[in-house]
Amino acid sequence: MAKDGLAMDEFESFLVENGNKKIYVISPGGNCGDTLIHMGLVKKLKGVNADYIYMNLEEVYKKRISVGVKYLLNIASFKAGLDLHFRLFRIPREVELILFEGGGYMNDLYYGLVLLKEILEDSKKTSVAVAPNSFWFRKTDFKALLASERPVTLFCREKYSYALLSEIPLPENVEVHLSKDTSLYLTREDLDGLILSKARKNNLVCFRSDRESMIPKKAKQQIIKKVKENSSNLLVADISKWGSLKAYVSAVANSSKIYTDRLHVAIVAHILRKEFTLFDNCYHKNRGVYEYSLKADPKARFEDLCFLRN
Repeated sequence: MAKDGLAMDEFESFLVENGNKKIYVISPGGNCGDTLIHMGLVKKLKGVNADYIYMNLEEVYKKRISVGVKYLLNIASFKAGLDLHFRLFRIPREVELILFEGGGYMNDLYYGLVLLKEILEDSKKTSVAVAPNSFWFRKTDFKALLASERPVTLFCREKYSYALLSEIPLPENVEVHLSKDTSLYLTREDLDGLILSKARKNNLVCFRSDRESMIPKKAKQQIIKKVKENSSNLLVADISKWGSLKAYVSAVANSSKIYTDRLHVAIVAHILRKEFTLFDNCYHKNRGVYEYSLKADPKARFEDLCFLRN
């Protein structure tokens, strides 16, 4: 049982079972949503008194240009289907478990698979785990990536990813489990210190404009227009690009209603008990996390756009 009296999910149980090991946590870095994922993971690691080292690749290659160049070359090699790669970092010999932070980067949209491939090829014996993630492939031969004898444990943060991995005939050394996004381990109390006071309440419209977006520009304009008709104060911004976690959380906290296709904007709204609408993205991530973790929230709504997918 967890400390709050609720039953532990599979990822929490995994951390309890492995809390006595030396853990090397790998993060690719990212935006404010990824920081919340990290915060939730650290909360659980500290809760089991885990002995861990944290490595944020984005922070490393910003300080060392050579690592950034190697990472770009590894990405190019991966996309070309080549086996060549440069080692980006060395895992200390005493490490007993390599843990990839959760998120939405284990797919063909981003390059978490490049990091996973490097670790699986360079650290032949050490156990590897991937914290709750969204998995999605159209090109990658994921089974071939896992062809080794080491124990590998994969956690999915929604049922679509779990179904996808369950359909792949993975090697016997690979286990697949289902657990919630680690940012959902956070509570209102965890976020209170990040909220900047502000009297005026907005309605927030936060849409992404990157490769994950599937809402046409015209549809976005129509949504903004409709929200504006019912709101005297309207903030339209992709707050994930602001860079400040306090500004990000505060924008949600100081809004009455939130409309977004940014998953973690919706998750912050959920934690802060705000009314929100989460729009679909280009694959099953938003839909899956909504159905698995947010649907029971009476203030949550999901806008289905699956008919726009290819």
